[in-house]
Amino acid sequence: MRLFPALLLAACFSLPVMADSLEAESASAEAIQAAPGQQSGIYRFGATYEFTNTATVDDCQQLCNTRPACLAWSYIEALDEGASRCELKRGAGKVEHNPLATSGLSSQHEDRHQPVLEVQEELQGGSNLASPPSDKPEPLVATDPA
Repeated sequence: MRLFPALLLAACFSLPVMADSLEAESASAEAIQAAPGQQSGIYRFGATYEFTNTATVDDCQQLCNTRPACLAWSYIEALDEGASRCELKRGAGKVEHNPLATSGLSSQHEDRHQPVLEVQEELQGGSNLASPPSDKPEPLVATDPA
């Protein structure tokens, strides 16, 4: 029975140390966040039509945005003595977690796949045409028997 209070006391003393380590982890996670349009830690499979070596992930993203056929891209950081790799893709593909990869969709993908809202002329108030007659029957009016 003496073991339980000793373990409880040890756990209480270690709480401030654990809180400090959690704060450090959250600060480092915030520093790793990707730039707009970039998904850090994500690799997109399939539809690769071209690959090249680029110096940075921003260069890979910019390269995809300049190519008409590119709808998505994945950048894989260099490991050891290897070179980084930028893959340009014709489609968004399947997604997998990869700590060395950063991926994104090109602006052309967003332009092609955004819904286009068409506002009818009547809703804009520009139509002067009378509305067509209603198909609904007119209500019957009962006459007063008196």
